[in-house]
Amino acid sequence: MLQFIWISCKSFLKERIFGIIISLSTLYFFIPVFSSFSMRQVQEVGITMCLSLNSFVLLLLSVLCGLSTLWRDIERRYVYIMLAYPVSRTTYFLGRFLGCVILFVFISVINFFLSIISINICASIYKSNLPILWNNIGFCFLFTFLKYVLLLSLSFLFISLSTSFFTPFFLTITIYIAGNASQGIYEYIFTEAAQKYSVWFKILIKIIYYILPNFSSFDLTAYASYALKINYESLLFSFLYFMLYMTMSISLGCIIFSKRDML
Repeated sequence: MLQFIWISCKSFLKERIFGIIISLSTLYFFIPVFSSFSMRQVQEVGITMCLSLNSFVLLLLSVLCGLSTLWRDIERRYVYIMLAYPVSRTTYFLGRFLGCVILFVFISVINFFLSIISINICASIYKSNLPILWNNIGFCFLFTFLKYVLLLSLSFLFISLSTSFFTPFFLTITIYIAGNASQGIYEYIFTEAAQKYSVWFKILIKIIYYILPNFSSFDLTAYASYALKINYESLLFSFLYFMLYMTMSISLGCIIFSKRDML
């Protein structure tokens, strides 16, 4: 498995799109300039922009590079050469996935340290009444990382089902949008404004809500930007939710990929 992890990391680094995504990290040095236009909330806006840029970079990595890693092996038939070795398809599948996760860790760490520099510059431009809670920012980076690892696991599941690149691509994008909106829709159907909807429609919304990944539970941007108190019990619940959902996605992907006809 270590061999496939190393192959995944090397193939990622050779990607042209990977170089383009990495170049986006230079935008951290322009964040103090943009946040200075916010007048009295330079620090808060700077933190929000750093977290948003990190989220955008990881989204591109999970959707573009993550999907292309496994799809290219299947499309160019590299998978036949790799599977000629005495290893199982599950080992190959997990090795590819873990290689992507390691690269996500590397990118997240780089973005975190660049954010520290950018946020400190923003805080020096205009003194804020709010403190910078680095533990909140650290937790925000951690759970953003978990969010996109979960999305990556779903993209690997979709690529194990399809022979084309575009079907898993659009499925991943759709799941990402729906997973971010599901919490708000679920809460809306219990308000007075939603009383006009039928009971069966509300039941359907509940079923979809529990099936879709709840990506909004990993969003701690407000806690980091405005120094709010974090409920650590909810963080633990979100982490357990991540472990359960990711394990189910990857396990199902391994089963499908191991039984897939490669001819």
